[in-house]
Amino acid sequence: MPNNIAYTGPHTMSLIKKRPEDSHKGLFGTLISLTGSRNMTGAAYLSSMGALRSGIGLLKLAADIYTQTVLKGCLFEAVFIEPTEINKHTASAYLVGCGLGRDTDSLLHDLLPSLKKATVIDADGINFLAANINVLRSICGNKNGLILTPHPTEMGRLIGKDTDFVQADRKGITARFASEYGCVLVLKGMNTVIALPDGSVAVNTSGNSGLAKGGSGDVLAGVIASLCAQGYSAADAAVLGVYLHGLAADRLVLKHGAHGLLPRDLPAEIGLLLG
Repeated sequence: MPNNIAYTGPHTMSLIKKRPEDSHKGLFGTLISLTGSRNMTGAAYLSSMGALRSGIGLLKLAADIYTQTVLKGCLFEAVFIEPTEINKHTASAYLVGCGLGRDTDSLLHDLLPSLKKATVIDADGINFLAANINVLRSICGNKNGLILTPHPTEMGRLIGKDTDFVQADRKGITARFASEYGCVLVLKGMNTVIALPDGSVAVNTSGNSGLAKGGSGDVLAGVIASLCAQGYSAADAAVLGVYLHGLAADRLVLKHGAHGLLPRDLPAEIGLLLG
């Protein structure tokens, strides 16, 4: 069990940075998001809305042609780019993996080590790393921050264990992994655990069972990546993003109920909480 354990709460809101009135989109960063695939266009949409509603200055969505065709009719604020051209564009942070599928594994093998800004890796990005642990070792020195956001089953794949093993020692496993790989690790679930490279741990106190739906994690990944792109440290982006995500659900459950709460409801509420 880690010795240094903190808990999120209302005090976590003090991490929110005030947006200057005299500003422009360049002040709030550019996020490049490599997300989505033919059968998971919604993951790209939800993570994009999470990022946009969290205040990102510019979102560039790197997606396959099918995903682009679907989302160009509803995601009006994004700039669309080709996945193979990511390194031709500048960014202040990256998001990789939401609904990506595994057809891009060869691209990720070369791309991930080349990213020098804060990078959030979720879903199939994590599954890729679990199968290519040497790539994870090559990117763990990202001085601007590397954040992994697995659910328990994905965490098990990263360490070669089953889900029950992970759930039996959530704090200890996250702390050891974050320390070994020099990353911020967000282990999702009830009382999401955020572990930092120094081995310290934060346990989230917000959220409810309404978040237990496909797509909730995509929104969270977009929020955290957006905060990174806006200049928050990897640690602050993870802690604040997780707390806001849960707090938004706690507010929305009063309107929709835990059964009726949808991931698509979260981004706008998160935007309201950020102010």
